[in-house]
Amino acid sequence: MSDVLKLTFVHCQNRVFADTQMFGIHFMPVWAYTLAAHLARLPGINMALFDDRFDRIVDVGPADAFLFTGINQDYDAIVATHSTLKLRFPTARFVIGGPIGWSLDTAGKTDRLGMFDHIFVGDGEETVQQFALSLRSGTSLPKVICAPRRFNVRQALPMHRPLLEKTIGRYYGAVLEVSRGCPFLCEFCDIRVLPDNNRTHTKDPALIVSELDTLYDLGARQVLFACDNFIGNHRWAEAVCDQILDWHQRTGKRLSLYTWLTINLWKHPRLLRKLRMANFDMFFIGVESFNQSSLLEMAKVQNTAPQLVRALRTIQSYGFLVVAGLIFGFDTEPDNVTELTLKGLLDSGLISGDPSLLTAIPGTPLYERMRMSNRLRHEADFGLGGFKYQTNIRYLKPAERIRSDFQKFVREFNRGSYQYRRLMAFYDRIESDTYITPETAGYADMKRLLLMTLKNRRSIHLLWLRLFRLLRSPRRCGYIARAFLHTLRRTSRERPLWFYFKFWLFNWSNSFMKYAQLSDADFDVASVGDGFVMDRLLPEFYERSYREQIPETKIRAQRRITAAALRNFLTVPVQHS
Repeated sequence: MSDVLKLTFVHCQNRVFADTQMFGIHFMPVWAYTLAAHLARLPGINMALFDDRFDRIVDVGPADAFLFTGINQDYDAIVATHSTLKLRFPTARFVIGGPIGWSLDTAGKTDRLGMFDHIFVGDGEETVQQFALSLRSGTSLPKVICAPRRFNVRQALPMHRPLLEKTIGRYYGAVLEVSRGCPFLCEFCDIRVLPDNNRTHTKDPALIVSELDTLYDLGARQVLFACDNFIGNHRWAEAVCDQILDWHQRTGKRLSLYTWLTINLWKHPRLLRKLRMANFDMFFIGVESFNQSSLLEMAKVQNTAPQLVRALRTIQSYGFLVVAGLIFGFDTEPDNVTELTLKGLLDSGLISGDPSLLTAIPGTPLYERMRMSNRLRHEADFGLGGFKYQTNIRYLKPAERIRSDFQKFVREFNRGSYQYRRLMAFYDRIESDTYITPETAGYADMKRLLLMTLKNRRSIHLLWLRLFRLLRSPRRCGYIARAFLHTLRRTSRERPLWFYFKFWLFNWSNSFMKYAQLSDADFDVASVGDGFVMDRLLPEFYERSYREQIPETKIRAQRRITAAALRNFLTVPVQHS
Protein backbone atom coordinates (compact mmCIF):
# COMPACT_ATOMS: atom_id res chain seq x y z
CA MET A 1 0.00 0.00 0.00
CA SER A 2 1.32 3.48 -0.89
CA ASP A 3 2.02 6.19 1.65
CA VAL A 4 -1.22 7.91 0.61
CA LEU A 5 -4.40 6.15 1.73
CA LYS A 6 -7.26 6.68 -0.74
CA LEU A 7 -10.77 6.56 0.73
CA THR A 8 -14.04 7.14 -1.13
CA PHE A 9 -17.34 7.87 0.60
CA VAL A 10 -20.26 6.27 -1.26
CA HIS A 11 -23.76 7.73 -0.98
CA CYS A 12 -26.55 5.95 -2.85
CA GLN A 13 -30.32 6.07 -2.39
CA ASN A 14 -33.39 4.08 -3.23
CA ARG A 15 -34.54 5.63 -6.51
CA VAL A 16 -38.25 5.13 -5.83
CA PHE A 17 -37.90 7.21 -2.67
CA ALA A 18 -35.74 9.83 -4.37
CA ASP A 19 -38.17 10.30 -7.26
CA THR A 20 -41.45 10.22 -5.32
CA GLN A 21 -40.39 11.94 -2.10
CA MET A 22 -37.70 14.44 -3.07
CA PHE A 23 -38.76 15.45 -6.64
CA GLY A 24 -35.31 16.43 -7.81
CA ILE A 25 -34.32 18.20 -4.59
CA HIS A 26 -31.14 16.78 -3.08
CA PHE A 27 -29.59 17.27 0.35
CA MET A 28 -25.94 16.85 1.25
CA PRO A 29 -24.72 13.60 2.90
CA VAL A 30 -23.56 15.21 6.13
CA TRP A 31 -22.06 11.92 7.35
CA ALA A 32 -19.33 12.09 4.70
CA TYR A 33 -18.21 15.60 5.62
CA THR A 34 -18.26 14.66 9.32
CA LEU A 35 -16.14 11.52 8.96
CA ALA A 36 -13.80 13.30 6.54
CA ALA A 37 -13.07 15.91 9.22
CA HIS A 38 -11.91 13.22 11.63
CA LEU A 39 -9.94 11.30 9.00
CA ALA A 40 -8.19 14.51 7.94
CA ARG A 41 -6.41 14.56 11.31
CA LEU A 42 -4.36 11.59 10.10
CA PRO A 43 -1.46 12.19 7.70
CA GLY A 44 -1.53 10.99 4.12
CA ILE A 45 -5.29 10.62 3.60
CA ASN A 46 -6.84 11.33 0.20
CA MET A 47 -10.65 11.49 0.26
CA ALA A 48 -13.37 11.63 -2.41
CA LEU A 49 -17.16 11.54 -2.43
CA PHE A 50 -19.31 9.52 -4.84
CA ASP A 51 -22.99 10.48 -4.77
CA ASP A 52 -25.07 8.49 -7.25
CA ARG A 53 -27.56 11.35 -7.57
CA PHE A 54 -24.90 13.37 -9.42
CA ASP A 55 -21.90 11.21 -10.25
CA ARG A 56 -21.52 8.41 -12.78
CA ILE A 57 -20.24 5.18 -11.31
CA VAL A 58 -17.97 4.67 -14.34
CA ASP A 59 -16.09 7.81 -13.30
CA VAL A 60 -15.23 6.54 -9.81
CA GLY A 61 -11.50 6.19 -9.37
CA PRO A 62 -9.59 3.48 -7.50
CA ALA A 63 -9.48 3.58 -3.70
CA ASP A 64 -8.03 1.54 -0.90
CA ALA A 65 -11.45 1.50 0.76
CA PHE A 66 -15.01 2.44 -0.11
CA LEU A 67 -17.10 3.64 2.84
CA PHE A 68 -20.89 3.18 2.56
CA THR A 69 -23.82 4.13 4.76
CA GLY A 70 -27.59 4.27 4.35
CA ILE A 71 -30.93 3.33 5.80
CA ASN A 72 -32.81 0.04 5.40
CA GLN A 73 -34.83 1.24 2.42
CA ASP A 74 -31.57 1.91 0.54
CA TYR A 75 -30.54 -1.74 0.80
CA ASP A 76 -31.05 -2.70 -2.86
CA ALA A 77 -29.28 0.42 -4.13
CA ILE A 78 -26.36 -0.22 -1.76
CA VAL A 79 -25.99 -3.83 -2.86
CA ALA A 80 -26.09 -2.91 -6.55
CA THR A 81 -23.50 -0.14 -6.15
CA HIS A 82 -21.25 -2.44 -4.11
CA SER A 83 -21.41 -5.13 -6.80
CA THR A 84 -20.41 -2.71 -9.56
CA LEU A 85 -17.49 -1.22 -7.62
CA LYS A 86 -16.30 -4.63 -6.41
CA LEU A 87 -16.02 -5.85 -10.00
CA ARG A 88 -13.92 -2.83 -10.89
CA PHE A 89 -11.79 -2.74 -7.75
CA PRO A 90 -11.59 -6.30 -6.39
CA THR A 91 -8.67 -5.60 -4.02
CA ALA A 92 -10.30 -2.63 -2.28
CA ARG A 93 -11.91 -2.92 1.14
CA PHE A 94 -15.65 -2.33 1.34
CA VAL A 95 -17.08 -1.00 4.59
CA ILE A 96 -20.61 -0.06 5.65
CA GLY A 97 -21.97 1.65 8.75
CA GLY A 98 -24.61 4.15 9.80
CA PRO A 99 -28.28 3.37 10.49
CA ILE A 100 -28.43 0.26 8.30
CA GLY A 101 -25.43 -1.31 10.03
CA TRP A 102 -26.88 -0.68 13.48
CA SER A 103 -30.38 -1.80 12.48
CA LEU A 104 -29.32 -5.12 10.96
CA ASP A 105 -26.92 -5.88 13.78
CA THR A 106 -29.69 -5.23 16.32
CA ALA A 107 -32.01 -7.56 14.40
CA GLY A 108 -29.31 -10.25 14.18
CA LYS A 109 -29.29 -9.94 10.39
CA THR A 110 -25.76 -8.73 9.60
CA ASP A 111 -25.53 -11.64 7.15
CA ARG A 112 -27.59 -9.45 4.81
CA LEU A 113 -24.47 -7.27 4.57
CA GLY A 114 -22.13 -10.23 4.14
CA MET A 115 -20.78 -8.86 0.86
CA PHE A 116 -18.97 -6.10 2.82
CA ASP A 117 -15.56 -6.71 4.37
CA HIS A 118 -16.48 -4.83 7.54
CA ILE A 119 -19.68 -3.59 9.18
CA PHE A 120 -19.48 -0.61 11.55
CA VAL A 121 -21.96 -0.48 14.43
CA GLY A 122 -22.28 2.72 16.48
CA ASP A 123 -20.79 6.20 16.18
CA GLY A 124 -18.09 6.38 13.52
CA GLU A 125 -16.00 9.45 14.36
CA GLU A 126 -13.35 7.59 16.37
CA THR A 127 -13.87 4.13 14.88
CA VAL A 128 -13.18 5.29 11.32
CA GLN A 129 -9.82 6.69 12.39
CA GLN A 130 -8.85 3.33 13.90
CA PHE A 131 -9.97 1.61 10.72
CA ALA A 132 -7.77 3.86 8.58
CA LEU A 133 -4.75 3.23 10.81
CA SER A 134 -5.32 -0.53 10.72
CA LEU A 135 -5.77 -0.47 6.95
CA ARG A 136 -2.48 1.35 6.54
CA SER A 137 -0.57 -0.95 8.90
CA GLY A 138 -2.14 -4.15 7.55
CA THR A 139 -3.64 -5.10 10.91
CA SER A 140 -6.54 -7.53 10.61
CA LEU A 141 -9.97 -6.38 11.72
CA PRO A 142 -13.14 -8.27 12.65
CA LYS A 143 -16.12 -8.48 10.32
CA VAL A 144 -18.29 -6.45 12.69
CA ILE A 145 -16.59 -3.45 14.28
CA CYS A 146 -18.48 -1.97 17.24
CA ALA A 147 -17.73 1.49 18.56
CA PRO A 148 -16.44 1.05 22.13
CA ARG A 149 -18.47 4.04 23.39
CA ARG A 150 -20.70 6.89 22.29
CA PHE A 151 -18.79 9.70 20.66
CA ASN A 152 -18.79 12.86 22.77
CA VAL A 153 -20.29 15.41 20.36
CA ARG A 154 -18.75 18.20 22.44
CA GLN A 155 -15.51 17.06 20.76
CA ALA A 156 -17.02 17.34 17.28
CA LEU A 157 -14.94 18.95 14.56
CA PRO A 158 -16.04 21.40 11.87
CA MET A 159 -17.12 19.64 8.67
CA HIS A 160 -14.30 18.97 6.21
CA ARG A 161 -13.86 22.28 4.41
CA PRO A 162 -12.09 21.05 1.21
CA LEU A 163 -14.82 18.46 0.56
CA LEU A 164 -17.50 21.07 1.25
CA GLU A 165 -15.95 23.53 -1.17
CA LYS A 166 -15.87 20.91 -3.94
CA THR A 167 -19.43 19.66 -3.63
CA ILE A 168 -21.79 21.92 -1.65
CA GLY A 169 -23.00 23.77 -4.74
CA ARG A 170 -24.93 20.77 -6.05
CA TYR A 171 -27.12 20.37 -2.97
CA TYR A 172 -30.09 22.35 -1.70
CA GLY A 173 -28.67 24.47 1.09
CA ALA A 174 -26.74 22.57 3.74
CA VAL A 175 -27.19 20.12 6.59
CA LEU A 176 -25.51 20.65 9.95
CA GLU A 177 -25.68 18.10 12.75
CA VAL A 178 -26.18 19.93 16.04
CA SER A 179 -27.16 17.32 18.64
CA ARG A 180 -28.00 13.66 19.24
CA GLY A 181 -30.56 12.00 21.47
CA CYS A 182 -34.09 12.64 22.76
CA PRO A 183 -35.49 12.27 26.30
CA PHE A 184 -38.91 10.95 25.22
CA LEU A 185 -40.02 7.31 25.11
CA CYS A 186 -42.09 6.70 21.97
CA GLU A 187 -42.52 2.94 21.57
CA PHE A 188 -41.82 2.86 17.83
CA CYS A 189 -38.76 5.14 17.85
CA ASP A 190 -35.20 3.82 17.57
CA ILE A 191 -33.60 7.03 18.87
CA ARG A 192 -34.16 6.01 22.48
CA VAL A 193 -32.63 2.55 22.09
CA LEU A 194 -29.18 3.63 20.95
CA PRO A 195 -26.71 3.48 23.86
CA ASP A 196 -27.05 6.55 26.08
CA ASN A 197 -29.29 8.23 23.51
CA ASN A 198 -32.34 8.78 25.70
CA ARG A 199 -30.92 12.16 26.66
CA THR A 200 -29.66 15.06 24.62
CA HIS A 201 -25.98 15.28 23.64
CA THR A 202 -25.24 18.74 22.32
CA LYS A 203 -22.57 20.45 20.26
CA ASP A 204 -20.97 23.66 21.45
CA PRO A 205 -23.18 26.59 20.31
CA ALA A 206 -20.03 28.48 19.32
CA LEU A 207 -19.04 25.67 16.93
CA ILE A 208 -22.54 25.64 15.44
CA VAL A 209 -22.40 29.38 14.69
CA SER A 210 -18.88 29.03 13.27
CA GLU A 211 -20.20 26.34 10.92
CA LEU A 212 -23.10 28.58 9.91
CA ASP A 213 -20.64 31.33 9.05
CA THR A 214 -18.63 28.93 6.86
CA LEU A 215 -21.74 27.62 5.13
CA TYR A 216 -22.95 31.16 4.43
CA ASP A 217 -19.60 32.08 2.89
CA LEU A 218 -19.82 28.96 0.69
CA GLY A 219 -23.16 30.14 -0.70
CA ALA A 220 -25.69 28.25 1.43
CA ARG A 221 -28.79 30.21 2.42
CA GLN A 222 -30.88 27.35 3.85
CA VAL A 223 -29.61 25.05 6.60
CA LEU A 224 -31.22 21.98 8.12
CA PHE A 225 -30.23 21.47 11.74
CA ALA A 226 -30.00 17.67 11.90
CA CYS A 227 -30.81 16.28 15.32
CA ASP A 228 -33.16 13.90 17.10
CA ASN A 229 -34.93 16.68 19.02
CA PHE A 230 -33.62 20.24 18.95
CA ILE A 231 -35.42 21.14 22.19
CA GLY A 232 -34.44 18.03 24.13
CA ASN A 233 -32.41 20.50 26.21
CA HIS A 234 -34.27 23.82 26.35
CA ARG A 235 -31.44 25.83 27.87
CA TRP A 236 -29.01 24.70 25.20
CA ALA A 237 -31.56 25.50 22.45
CA GLU A 238 -31.89 29.02 23.86
CA ALA A 239 -28.11 29.36 24.00
CA VAL A 240 -27.86 28.39 20.32
CA CYS A 241 -30.49 31.00 19.44
CA ASP A 242 -28.66 33.66 21.49
CA GLN A 243 -25.40 32.99 19.67
CA ILE A 244 -27.11 33.05 16.28
CA LEU A 245 -28.70 36.40 17.14
CA ASP A 246 -25.31 37.75 18.19
CA TRP A 247 -23.86 36.48 14.88
CA HIS A 248 -26.63 38.32 13.00
CA GLN A 249 -25.74 41.54 14.77
CA ARG A 250 -21.98 41.16 14.26
CA THR A 251 -22.00 40.11 10.60
CA GLY A 252 -25.35 41.04 9.09
CA LYS A 253 -25.56 37.48 7.70
CA ARG A 254 -28.88 35.62 7.73
CA LEU A 255 -29.78 31.98 7.04
CA SER A 256 -33.15 30.23 6.89
CA LEU A 257 -33.23 27.35 9.37
CA TYR A 258 -35.27 24.16 9.67
CA THR A 259 -35.09 21.48 12.35
CA TRP A 260 -36.87 18.57 14.06
CA LEU A 261 -38.37 18.95 17.51
CA THR A 262 -41.23 17.90 19.77
CA ILE A 263 -44.61 19.50 20.29
CA ASN A 264 -43.94 20.55 23.90
CA LEU A 265 -42.27 23.62 22.37
CA TRP A 266 -45.68 25.32 22.58
CA LYS A 267 -45.27 25.67 26.34
CA HIS A 268 -42.15 27.85 25.99
CA PRO A 269 -43.10 31.26 24.55
CA ARG A 270 -39.67 32.82 25.16
CA LEU A 271 -37.96 30.03 23.22
CA LEU A 272 -40.57 30.25 20.45
CA ARG A 273 -39.83 33.94 20.05
CA LYS A 274 -36.05 33.40 20.03
CA LEU A 275 -36.31 30.62 17.46
CA ARG A 276 -38.30 32.91 15.19
CA MET A 277 -35.88 35.81 15.63
CA ALA A 278 -33.00 33.44 14.81
CA ASN A 279 -34.73 32.74 11.44
CA PHE A 280 -36.08 29.29 12.10
CA ASP A 281 -39.20 29.17 9.95
CA MET A 282 -40.06 25.48 9.64
CA PHE A 283 -40.17 22.53 12.03
CA PHE A 284 -40.78 18.83 11.58
CA ILE A 285 -42.96 17.61 14.45
CA GLY A 286 -44.08 14.03 14.95
CA VAL A 287 -47.81 14.51 15.45
CA GLU A 288 -48.39 10.83 14.52
CA SER A 289 -52.14 10.67 15.29
CA PHE A 290 -55.12 12.73 16.36
CA ASN A 291 -56.51 9.67 18.15
CA GLN A 292 -55.84 9.75 21.90
CA SER A 293 -55.70 5.97 22.34
CA SER A 294 -53.12 5.60 19.55
CA LEU A 295 -50.92 8.26 21.15
CA LEU A 296 -51.10 6.41 24.46
CA GLU A 297 -50.41 3.09 22.73
CA MET A 298 -47.08 4.47 21.50
CA ALA A 299 -46.46 6.27 24.84
CA LYS A 300 -46.15 9.61 23.05
CA VAL A 301 -47.20 11.37 26.21
CA GLN A 302 -46.03 14.79 25.05
CA ASN A 303 -48.81 14.70 22.43
CA THR A 304 -51.63 13.15 24.44
CA ALA A 305 -52.99 16.15 26.30
CA PRO A 306 -56.31 17.43 24.96
CA GLN A 307 -54.41 20.53 23.83
CA LEU A 308 -52.81 18.85 20.78
CA VAL A 309 -54.63 21.10 18.32
CA ARG A 310 -54.08 24.12 20.55
CA ALA A 311 -50.35 23.35 20.71
CA LEU A 312 -50.03 23.25 16.92
CA ARG A 313 -51.99 26.48 16.59
CA THR A 314 -49.77 28.18 19.15
CA ILE A 315 -46.54 27.20 17.40
CA GLN A 316 -47.85 28.35 14.02
CA SER A 317 -49.11 31.64 15.44
CA TYR A 318 -45.48 32.87 15.50
CA GLY A 319 -45.26 32.28 11.74
CA PHE A 320 -43.65 28.84 11.79
CA LEU A 321 -44.53 26.22 9.20
CA VAL A 322 -45.05 22.80 10.76
CA VAL A 323 -44.33 19.66 8.74
CA ALA A 324 -46.41 17.05 10.57
CA GLY A 325 -45.38 13.42 10.75
CA LEU A 326 -48.45 11.16 10.66
CA ILE A 327 -48.73 7.39 11.05
CA PHE A 328 -51.53 4.97 10.17
CA GLY A 329 -51.74 1.38 11.39
CA PHE A 330 -51.82 1.44 15.20
CA ASP A 331 -53.65 -1.37 16.97
CA THR A 332 -56.00 1.05 18.74
CA GLU A 333 -56.71 3.04 15.61
CA PRO A 334 -60.47 3.56 15.07
CA ASP A 335 -62.29 2.83 11.83
CA ASN A 336 -62.86 6.54 11.28
CA VAL A 337 -59.12 7.31 11.29
CA THR A 338 -59.35 8.99 7.88
CA GLU A 339 -62.01 11.47 8.99
CA LEU A 340 -60.27 11.99 12.34
CA THR A 341 -56.94 12.82 10.70
CA LEU A 342 -58.41 15.13 8.08
CA LYS A 343 -60.33 17.01 10.77
CA GLY A 344 -57.24 17.25 12.99
CA LEU A 345 -55.15 18.72 10.17
CA LEU A 346 -57.87 21.22 9.34
CA ASP A 347 -58.55 22.25 12.93
CA SER A 348 -54.82 22.75 13.49
CA GLY A 349 -54.35 24.77 10.31
CA LEU A 350 -51.49 22.56 9.12
CA ILE A 351 -50.48 23.06 5.48
CA SER A 352 -47.76 20.40 5.40
CA GLY A 353 -47.52 16.78 6.43
CA ASP A 354 -48.90 13.49 5.19
CA PRO A 355 -48.97 9.89 6.46
CA SER A 356 -46.80 6.82 6.50
CA LEU A 357 -47.56 3.31 7.76
CA LEU A 358 -46.41 2.03 11.14
CA THR A 359 -43.22 -0.03 10.87
CA ALA A 360 -41.35 -1.89 13.62
CA ILE A 361 -37.69 -0.84 13.63
CA PRO A 362 -35.33 -3.49 15.05
CA GLY A 363 -34.35 -2.78 18.63
CA THR A 364 -37.45 -0.78 19.51
CA PRO A 365 -40.05 -1.86 22.10
CA LEU A 366 -42.57 -2.03 19.24
CA TYR A 367 -40.35 -4.54 17.43
CA GLU A 368 -40.16 -6.61 20.63
CA ARG A 369 -43.94 -6.51 21.06
CA MET A 370 -44.52 -7.57 17.46
CA ARG A 371 -41.91 -10.33 17.76
CA MET A 372 -43.41 -11.68 21.00
CA SER A 373 -46.88 -11.82 19.44
CA ASN A 374 -45.57 -13.41 16.20
CA ARG A 375 -46.65 -10.41 14.12
CA LEU A 376 -43.40 -9.64 12.28
CA ARG A 377 -43.07 -10.11 8.55
CA HIS A 378 -39.33 -10.67 8.21
CA GLU A 379 -39.56 -10.81 4.43
CA ALA A 380 -40.47 -7.10 4.54
CA ASP A 381 -37.71 -6.03 6.94
CA PHE A 382 -35.46 -4.49 4.31
CA GLY A 383 -35.95 -2.01 1.52
CA LEU A 384 -39.03 -0.94 -0.36
CA GLY A 385 -38.67 -3.33 -3.26
CA GLY A 386 -41.11 -2.22 -5.95
CA PHE A 387 -43.59 -0.84 -3.42
CA LYS A 388 -44.21 2.66 -2.16
CA TYR A 389 -45.62 1.28 1.10
CA GLN A 390 -44.16 -1.91 2.51
CA THR A 391 -44.08 -2.70 6.22
CA ASN A 392 -42.97 -5.56 8.46
CA ILE A 393 -45.99 -5.63 10.79
CA ARG A 394 -49.07 -7.82 10.58
CA TYR A 395 -51.73 -5.21 11.31
CA LEU A 396 -54.75 -5.79 13.46
CA LYS A 397 -56.92 -4.23 10.77
CA PRO A 398 -57.46 -6.27 7.60
CA ALA A 399 -54.85 -5.49 4.96
CA GLU A 400 -57.52 -4.35 2.53
CA ARG A 401 -58.77 -1.87 5.14
CA ILE A 402 -55.26 -0.49 5.64
CA ARG A 403 -54.97 0.07 1.89
CA SER A 404 -58.44 1.54 1.48
CA ASP A 405 -58.10 3.89 4.49
CA PHE A 406 -54.82 5.23 3.14
CA GLN A 407 -56.17 5.74 -0.36
CA LYS A 408 -59.36 7.32 0.95
CA PHE A 409 -57.29 9.73 3.01
CA VAL A 410 -55.16 10.90 0.09
CA ARG A 411 -58.20 11.30 -2.18
CA GLU A 412 -59.91 13.58 0.33
CA PHE A 413 -56.64 15.25 1.25
CA ASN A 414 -55.99 16.28 -2.36
CA ARG A 415 -59.44 17.70 -3.07
CA GLY A 416 -59.31 21.37 -3.98
CA SER A 417 -61.96 22.31 -1.41
CA TYR A 418 -60.01 20.64 1.41
CA GLN A 419 -56.67 22.16 0.43
CA TYR A 420 -58.25 25.62 0.13
CA ARG A 421 -59.83 25.32 3.59
CA ARG A 422 -56.59 24.25 5.24
CA LEU A 423 -54.74 27.25 3.74
CA MET A 424 -57.44 29.60 5.04
CA ALA A 425 -57.21 27.91 8.46
CA PHE A 426 -53.45 28.51 8.48
CA TYR A 427 -53.92 32.19 7.58
CA ASP A 428 -56.28 32.45 10.55
CA ARG A 429 -53.59 30.98 12.82
CA ILE A 430 -51.05 33.68 11.95
CA GLU A 431 -53.52 36.52 12.55
CA SER A 432 -52.09 36.80 16.05
CA ASP A 433 -50.17 39.15 18.31
CA THR A 434 -47.29 36.66 18.52
CA TYR A 435 -46.61 36.65 14.75
CA ILE A 436 -43.07 37.66 13.72
CA THR A 437 -42.39 38.73 10.12
CA PRO A 438 -39.79 36.58 8.26
CA GLU A 439 -36.42 38.18 7.47
CA THR A 440 -35.30 35.68 4.81
CA ALA A 441 -36.72 33.90 1.77
CA GLY A 442 -37.48 30.92 4.04
CA TYR A 443 -36.14 27.39 4.20
CA ALA A 444 -38.46 26.37 1.36
CA ASP A 445 -37.22 29.06 -1.06
CA MET A 446 -39.21 28.44 -4.24
CA LYS A 447 -36.71 30.25 -6.45
CA ARG A 448 -33.81 28.11 -5.26
CA LEU A 449 -35.91 24.96 -5.43
CA LEU A 450 -36.85 25.75 -9.03
CA LEU A 451 -33.25 26.49 -10.03
CA MET A 452 -32.13 23.16 -8.59
CA THR A 453 -34.97 21.33 -10.33
CA LEU A 454 -33.95 22.79 -13.70
CA LYS A 455 -30.41 21.38 -13.45
CA ASN A 456 -31.23 17.98 -14.95
CA ARG A 457 -33.71 16.43 -17.35
CA ARG A 458 -35.22 14.00 -14.87
CA SER A 459 -36.07 16.82 -12.47
CA ILE A 460 -37.55 18.92 -15.28
CA HIS A 461 -39.75 15.98 -16.26
CA LEU A 462 -40.89 15.62 -12.63
CA LEU A 463 -41.69 19.35 -12.50
CA TRP A 464 -43.79 19.14 -15.67
CA LEU A 465 -45.57 16.06 -14.33
CA ARG A 466 -46.19 17.81 -11.01
CA LEU A 467 -47.85 20.80 -12.70
CA PHE A 468 -49.81 18.66 -15.16
CA ARG A 469 -51.31 16.46 -12.47
CA LEU A 470 -52.22 19.39 -10.27
CA LEU A 471 -53.63 21.72 -12.93
CA ARG A 472 -55.45 19.33 -15.26
CA SER A 473 -58.62 19.66 -13.18
CA PRO A 474 -60.58 22.90 -13.78
CA ARG A 475 -62.07 22.54 -10.29
CA ARG A 476 -58.61 22.47 -8.67
CA CYS A 477 -57.53 25.43 -10.78
CA GLY A 478 -60.58 27.28 -9.47
CA TYR A 479 -59.56 26.72 -5.86
CA ILE A 480 -55.98 27.78 -6.63
CA ALA A 481 -57.36 31.00 -8.18
CA ARG A 482 -59.53 31.60 -5.10
CA ALA A 483 -56.52 31.05 -2.83
CA PHE A 484 -54.44 33.41 -4.99
CA LEU A 485 -57.02 36.20 -4.79
CA HIS A 486 -57.56 35.69 -1.08
CA THR A 487 -53.80 35.87 -0.52
CA LEU A 488 -53.59 39.01 -2.64
CA ARG A 489 -56.25 40.72 -0.52
CA ARG A 490 -54.84 39.72 2.87
CA THR A 491 -51.09 40.00 2.33
CA SER A 492 -49.10 42.91 3.79
CA ARG A 493 -45.54 43.84 4.60
CA GLU A 494 -46.06 42.68 8.17
CA ARG A 495 -47.69 39.40 7.07
CA PRO A 496 -46.30 38.47 3.63
CA LEU A 497 -48.74 35.69 2.81
CA TRP A 498 -47.05 34.88 -0.53
CA PHE A 499 -44.34 33.32 1.63
CA TYR A 500 -46.90 30.73 2.76
CA PHE A 501 -49.02 30.52 -0.41
CA LYS A 502 -46.05 29.27 -2.45
CA PHE A 503 -45.21 26.69 0.20
CA TRP A 504 -48.82 25.48 0.31
CA LEU A 505 -48.98 25.12 -3.48
CA PHE A 506 -45.60 23.36 -3.56
CA ASN A 507 -46.74 20.86 -0.94
CA TRP A 508 -50.04 20.22 -2.67
CA SER A 509 -48.23 19.51 -5.94
CA ASN A 510 -45.88 17.18 -4.03
CA SER A 511 -48.89 15.31 -2.78
CA PHE A 512 -50.18 14.83 -6.31
CA MET A 513 -46.80 13.51 -7.38
CA LYS A 514 -46.86 10.93 -4.59
CA TYR A 515 -50.50 9.90 -4.68
CA ALA A 516 -52.13 10.69 -8.01
CA GLN A 517 -51.82 7.14 -9.32
CA LEU A 518 -51.76 5.27 -6.01
CA SER A 519 -53.31 1.81 -6.20
CA ASP A 520 -53.43 -1.46 -4.27
CA ALA A 521 -50.38 -2.60 -6.24
CA ASP A 522 -48.27 0.04 -4.46
CA PHE A 523 -48.81 -1.64 -1.07
CA ASP A 524 -47.21 -4.68 0.49
CA VAL A 525 -49.07 -4.99 3.79
CA ALA A 526 -50.52 -7.90 5.74
CA SER A 527 -52.87 -8.48 8.69
CA VAL A 528 -53.03 -10.97 11.54
CA GLY A 529 -55.90 -12.88 9.96
CA ASP A 530 -59.10 -14.32 11.38
CA GLY A 531 -57.37 -16.82 13.67
CA PHE A 532 -55.51 -14.22 15.72
CA VAL A 533 -56.17 -14.44 19.47
CA MET A 534 -56.72 -10.91 20.79
CA ASP A 535 -55.00 -11.71 24.09
CA ARG A 536 -51.73 -11.84 22.12
CA LEU A 537 -52.08 -8.11 21.45
CA LEU A 538 -50.27 -7.56 24.76
CA PRO A 539 -47.67 -10.36 25.07
CA GLU A 540 -47.20 -11.84 28.53
CA PHE A 541 -43.59 -10.73 29.04
CA TYR A 542 -43.75 -7.40 27.20
CA GLU A 543 -43.79 -5.28 30.35
CA ARG A 544 -40.72 -7.07 31.70
CA SER A 545 -38.59 -7.11 28.53
CA TYR A 546 -35.69 -4.71 29.14
CA ARG A 547 -32.87 -4.51 26.62
CA GLU A 548 -32.26 -0.80 26.26
CA GLN A 549 -29.33 1.02 27.80
CA ILE A 550 -31.47 3.65 29.51
CA PRO A 551 -32.72 3.92 33.10
CA GLU A 552 -35.02 1.03 33.99
CA THR A 553 -37.56 3.41 35.51
CA LYS A 554 -38.05 5.05 32.12
CA ILE A 555 -38.43 1.71 30.34
CA ARG A 556 -41.02 0.59 32.89
CA ALA A 557 -42.88 3.88 32.51
CA GLN A 558 -43.21 3.44 28.73
CA ARG A 559 -44.25 -0.20 29.02
CA ARG A 560 -46.85 0.73 31.64
CA ILE A 561 -48.41 3.45 29.46
CA THR A 562 -48.50 1.23 26.36
CA ALA A 563 -49.85 -1.76 28.27
CA ALA A 564 -52.60 0.33 29.88
CA ALA A 565 -53.71 1.64 26.47
CA LEU A 566 -53.81 -1.88 25.03
CA ARG A 567 -55.69 -3.30 28.04
CA ASN A 568 -58.24 -0.54 27.74
CA PHE A 569 -58.61 -1.33 24.05
CA LEU A 570 -59.04 -5.06 24.80
CA THR A 571 -61.84 -4.21 27.22
CA VAL A 572 -63.84 -2.44 24.51
CA PRO A 573 -62.15 -3.34 21.21
CA VAL A 574 -62.97 -1.64 17.94
CA GLN A 575 -64.50 -4.08 15.45
CA HIS A 576 -62.45 -3.44 12.33
CA SER A 577 -64.39 -4.03 9.15
